[in-house]
Amino acid sequence: MRKSLTALGLVAASGVLLSGCSAPSGGGSDTILIAQVGDYSGDWSFYDLPFRDGMQIAIDEVNAAGGIDGVELEFMTVDGRGDQAESVRGVEEALDAGAVYISGTTASGAWQAQAAVACQEGVPITTGDGSSPTLVLDAGDCAYHVLMLDTVQGAVGAEYALEQGYSNAYVLLSSDDAYTAGLGSYFSAAFENGGGKVAAEAEFRIGASDFNVQITDIAALNPAPDVIYLSMFTPDTPQFLRQLRASGIETPVVSGDGSVDSSVLEAGAAAEGLVTTFHAWPTDGNAVEEFLTTNFPDADAASAPQHIVAAAGYDEVMLMVQAIKAAGEATPAAIIEQLAGLTYEGVTGTLTIDPGTRQANKTVTLIGVTDGEYVYIDSTVPSFVPTVG
Repeated sequence: MRKSLTALGLVAASGVLLSGCSAPSGGGSDTILIAQVGDYSGDWSFYDLPFRDGMQIAIDEVNAAGGIDGVELEFMTVDGRGDQAESVRGVEEALDAGAVYISGTTASGAWQAQAAVACQEGVPITTGDGSSPTLVLDAGDCAYHVLMLDTVQGAVGAEYALEQGYSNAYVLLSSDDAYTAGLGSYFSAAFENGGGKVAAEAEFRIGASDFNVQITDIAALNPAPDVIYLSMFTPDTPQFLRQLRASGIETPVVSGDGSVDSSVLEAGAAAEGLVTTFHAWPTDGNAVEEFLTTNFPDADAASAPQHIVAAAGYDEVMLMVQAIKAAGEATPAAIIEQLAGLTYEGVTGTLTIDPGTRQANKTVTLIGVTDGEYVYIDSTVPSFVPTVG
C-alpha cells in the first residue's frame, strides 16, 4: 500500500536521492511526489481529466514494477477550476507538499501564472495538455512543453489542405485564448507559405451558441472559399458544424485537436468529412492500439479521443521517469537538466525536447470523420513550420 507524504511525515522539496534507496515498506520510506494542478470542473476538464487519468495509469504501472530504483511515485492532484487564483494556490500546495515535478492546467492564462510560481521555486512544470507554443518561451528555464505544438499542427492542417488542391481558405479563430488565437494564425501562415490564399480571418467568441454572423460572412464571399479552418474546441465545433451545414454550405472543414471528441461525432452528417490533427490514433497494432486494449478494453470510436489524451498523460509521466533515471536522483534541478535535449519514444510517438526552446519536436497525426467515426489518415511532420510572432 502506498503511503502519502503526509502519512510519512516527509516534506522533501529537494527531492529524493535514488542511489542506495530501498523500496518503501512503511514509516521512514521516501516517495517521489509529482503533481497535476488541472481544470477538473471547468471549461478545460475535457482535456485535463483524461490527461490526469493517463498520468495515474503510468504511476500505477511504475509502482507495480517496484518504482524508480525502489522508490515509489506519489501523485497529488488539485482542481484549479480553470481559475487563475485557484490554479496558483494549487501549485503552491504542491510545492509546499514537496512536489519535484508539476503538470499544469490546459487553461493558458492560468498556466502562465502557475509557471511563474513554479519557476520561482526552481521546480519543473509542463504545459500538460496545453499545446500553445507561446506558453513556455517567457516562463523560465523550469518550464517545458512535451506535446505537439500548435505551430506544427496548424502547419500540418495547412499542408493537408494544399495537398487536396484547396487554394482559398476562410479561417475562424478567437482571441479569447492562446490556443484558439494561435492555431488559426499558424494555419494561415503555412497555407500562404504553400501558395494558398486566406480570404479572411474572422473572430468568434468561445462558448458562443450562434455562429450566424460568421456563416453569413462565408456565404457572401466571392469567390467562395474551398476550405474552412476552425481554430476551435468542443462544444463550439459541433455547434458550428451543425449550423454551417444547415445553411447549405458544404465547404470542407479542417481543424485541430480541440475538435476531436464524441460530441463532434454526435453532430452526425454535419461532421462528415471533417479532418483534424491529433496526438495519435490506433492503427495496425501500433502502441496506441496496445495502450487502449490494455487500459480501456471497451473503448470505441466515440470514447477513443479522450483515451488518447490519457495516453499523452501517460507519456508525460514516463518521460519524467526516464529523466529521473538518467539523473540518478529525483531533485527538481536534476529533472530540469535531463529534460533539456531528452529523446523519448512513447505511446503517442517519438519526441525530442529542444534544449533552446524547451519544446518538443513531435509528429502530428491526421484523422477524419467517415461514416460517423474518426479514421486514421496519416502521421507526418510539415515541411514548413511558422515562427511564433
